[in-house]
Amino acid sequence: MLLREHRFKLVVGAETRLLVIEELAKGLAVWPHKFRLKLPASAHCEARTFYASSCYEVAEKAADYLAGSAGQRGIDHGIQVSLGTEAAPPRILQIQE
Repeated sequence: MLLREHRFKLVVGAETRLLVIEELAKGLAVWPHKFRLKLPASAHCEARTFYASSCYEVAEKAADYLAGSAGQRGIDHGIQVSLGTEAAPPRILQIQE
């Protein structure tokens, strides 16, 4: 199985989390969609796995879940996308509820 990683920095209120989304590039693994994010359990939420057809969709699902778990519903939060190269500036994906 060959996986590609996509990294996102998620800011919810005062908390910053790094999300590592896996893309199934090659292999026999059976996933419902091509992208997966496994969130470990924390003091604020239980462990969850998210699947979607794009890494941005997975990031949005996780952001919504984490914002809801932290009691931050209705607050704007941003996801900062790391492009994997130091030369390229990060892009911002703004998520609003």
